[in-house]
Order: sequence, then structure tokens, then C-alpha cells
Amino acid sequence: MDDAVITAPAGSSTPRTGVEGPSNALRSALRDRRFFWSLEYIPSSQKVLRDDFSKLEELASAVSLMPTLTGFSVTDRVISDHDPDPLAAASHLMAKTGKQPLVHFSGKGRETHHLEDTLRRMQDNGLENILMLTGDRLHEEPVGSRPRYLESVPGIAMAKAFNPNIFVAGALNPFKYREEDGMAQYLKLGKKINAGCDLIITQVGYDIVKHEEAMYWIDGRRYNTPIVANLMPMTAARARYIRANQLAGVTVTDSFLALLEADEALTSDRGVARAMRRLALQILGVRYLGYAGVQLTGIHSLAKVKELQGIVRECSEICPDRITWRRAWEEACTLPSSDRASLAPRDAPWYLLKGTTQFASGKARAKYHAMKFVHDWAFERGPLSRLFGTAVRAIGRRTAAGKLTERVERAIKNPIFGCETCGMCRLAATQYVCPETCPKGLANGPCGGTAKNLCEFRDRECIHSAKYRIAKSAGRLDELERLIIPAVPAELRHTSSWPPHFRGQGPAIKVAQDGRLFPLNVRSAVDDGAQSTVSNPALTS
Repeated sequence: MDDAVITAPAGSSTPRTGVEGPSNALRSALRDRRFFWSLEYIPSSQKVLRDDFSKLEELASAVSLMPTLTGFSVTDRVISDHDPDPLAAASHLMAKTGKQPLVHFSGKGRETHHLEDTLRRMQDNGLENILMLTGDRLHEEPVGSRPRYLESVPGIAMAKAFNPNIFVAGALNPFKYREEDGMAQYLKLGKKINAGCDLIITQVGYDIVKHEEAMYWIDGRRYNTPIVANLMPMTAARARYIRANQLAGVTVTDSFLALLEADEALTSDRGVARAMRRLALQILGVRYLGYAGVQLTGIHSLAKVKELQGIVRECSEICPDRITWRRAWEEACTLPSSDRASLAPRDAPWYLLKGTTQFASGKARAKYHAMKFVHDWAFERGPLSRLFGTAVRAIGRRTAAGKLTERVERAIKNPIFGCETCGMCRLAATQYVCPETCPKGLANGPCGGTAKNLCEFRDRECIHSAKYRIAKSAGRLDELERLIIPAVPAELRHTSSWPPHFRGQGPAIKVAQDGRLFPLNVRSAVDDGAQSTVSNPALTS
């Protein structure tokens, strides 16, 4: 590959990295500001790993010789909940390529001890890079019990606490077209970076304006964290599959599908060449925007890699700047009717530069202020909190008195908040919207699967959209960007949070300030923090 074709422009972000291993090509590329490619590999229960590896032998051997290819990104539980352990595949690919892979960890169906086990086994196997994901919806939900998800923000913090030198990536889905969806994603990104994230990888998407928006937000917030675009060659067959199976967070509009189906009908290769050219133009486009590199999904052979290299080289010669590139991209997205395919939903899609206009309803604002008043007087200050604390402070979690207290707490809070007595109440840090009312139990922000403010499960509004409107109306948006809320340990669930609160054993929430994390109790974090405003990044850059 001609490295001159894919050299990152001056001024690209550089990551915060720790001690570097000699075979960690990902760290080296980021350190040297070299635009890079990585290849996604998906272990699947539907495949025999040794057979799958035999097909990858040629490609894996070539990766070891290509400086621009930093190696493989190995997914976790993509096809099914029972896919093979990604560490086995990652270790094999590292041995074959001589380069550190990026191991994915999906929190779906997992608790904190699963991550701890993964981190130990990574260390034992010499694996240094991890991508922390909450994960999409479980394919098979447990019968008779609630599925659990270890969310990415506390996962990132746990990984860094386990090993400060581990390289941790996080995900961002900028392809959101409602203000609440989009802003909640960007604010949660701040939590990931504050928790120690070294690299951001986007969801698959085709709206280049959203790719630009993500870079604009990161630069505007002065996050010195590089970003990588996850890209996939999109054909009509693949688009139909994604839409039919509701692949979490991937947007394929009716208009884009019509374009792909026209390619399929009018070309002898059913649109494959057009898909590869679009992919090449995307690679070139995100490079011009200042992205650090790309993660390629759906490229599984050396022949395809070489073909793509050639198309990128050709497009680079045709499009030496962003102006000529944009004309080529518009042509690649033009229907046979000469209309341009819309890569964003047509129903008034939201973009960051349009500003923010959504606020909480009067009822939601009134509930927030009423609950804040009750929390302050019953749990933080005044004679009522002292009396209540004296009454319950000594009660143990699993004692008879503790069980009675848990039932009382649930009876009071469940009708108001949907409380499931998690054992470490976080309401004061989550705008008095209970995280347990999210099907995944997420406290720090939304997953990537929301659409039009709907939860990935599509049966309710995403609670983080409601939290965003309340925080914005109350002047508390910084809480959505700066408060790192820990995961709930399994052993605390279905116990009362009241006695531990008065013993000073509440959730160990941390607040980010000046690039550092400080342990604060909920009262300090919420009441005594900096002014909670998030302005347009154009005004803060």
C-alpha cells in the first residue's frame, strides 16, 4: 500500500497512552499520527474456528507485512449470545500477525466479575487492547429473571483501575436524528473519555455530515482523544438484512436502500463494485475530516483488501482535496433519476449546528424539583435526615430488619420511580429517573441502539432522552458528561439503599474536573459541582 495515500493530515489528535508494547501497531500508528486500517473479525457459533482461521491465513500473514494495517478487531457476541470467546481468536490472530488485536468486550448478560476475569486472562495472554461496549439486546433473554448489562462507562473505569497501561477504546454512535438521542450520546462520550478512554470508534454509518459532527464535538470539547470510523461496504442484500433484523444503531434509510437496489438491478455484479467505491470514498472522506483511521467490517480476504487499496489510491488521485471529494461522494450517492439519496431520515433530522430546543415538560420539571427537595431534607440535611439516619443506620443488608426496610423502600419508591431496590440508589445523580427502568439498567447514558428517542427494545421512550430534557431544563447538563456512576454489584441487588447511605456507603460516584476524577458523594457531586451548562462547542473552542 502506498502510505502517502493514507497519511493523516497535520493536526490530528493524539491519544493518552501508557507503556507501549513493541507489537502494538495500533498504539504506534496513533502515536505517529499515521492514518491506519484495522479489520474486524467476527467469531461465530455458526462457524468452526479452525476452519474460519484457515480461510484467514493468507490475510493474517499479509497483515503482518502491511504497516498501514494495525491488525484485527475481534468482536464479542455479535451473531449470538454463545459465540466463541474472543480471547481465543485474538490470541491466535496475534500469533499469526505479530500485531496486537483489539479485543471487544460486550457487557450484555454480564456482571463485573465477568470483566475482571476477561482482564486477567488478557493479561495472562499478553493482550493489551480492549474495546468496551455495553452491547446490543440479548438474542435470548433469561427466563424468570431480568437480563443484566455491564455498561461501558464503569467498564472503562474498571479496566483502567485494573491496569492503567491497558489501551481502552469506547464506542460512539453519532448517527442520531433527534436532539435528545444525539446529545445524550455526545454527553456520554464525555464520561467515557473522563473514565480513561484512549480511542473512540463510531458505529457504522453513511451520513458524512454526522461523521463531521462527531469530530466537531470532540474538538469543541477539547477532548484530546482520537476517533476511528467503523465502515462497511453496503450492498442491497446487506441493507435488507440490517433493516429486517434491526441491527442496533445502524441507519439505512428508504432512500439509501433505493439507491442500493438500483445498483443491484442495473449492474452485472449486483452493486458490489459501487459499494466498494463508496467505501473507498468514505475512507478518504473521514481522513480529510481528521479521523485517526478506520475499522473495516465485512472485508474478509486479502483479495478484497488489495482491491480496496487500489480503489482508495485511485480515488485519492481523482479527489486531491475535500471539494473534489465531496463532488465524487455526491455522485456516488445519486439515484438513476438524478435525485440524490438521502442518508438521513427525511422527517426533519436533527444536527448539532441546528442548536438545542428540547426541554422537559412542566410536570417533569415539577417532579424533579419536588424529588430534589425531598432528597435534600430526608437524606442530606435537616432534622428529618438526622432522625431517619439514626433510625436505620445500623440495619444490616441481609438481616430481618434489612429485609423489612427493603420492602418498605420498594413500596414507596416503585410507584414513583419504578424502583427495584438495587441496593445503591443513584436517583440524585440521574435526575430522579431510575436507571432500573431502562431495560439494560444503564445509569450513565444511552446505548447505541436508540432511534427517534425510542429505546432499542422499541416499547418505550429511552429514559436518557427524558434525563437529557430534565437536566437541560434544570441547568444540570454537566452531570450527564461528568458524573461517573459505578456498576451495581450483583450481591447488593434487592437490598435497601437507605442504611448504607447513612453509613457513608452509597454509590462511589466520581466527578470529572480538569481532566481528573474526584470521589464525591452524591450531594457534593450534584449540589457543589461546577455550573452545569453545555454550550455549543463552537462557542467553547
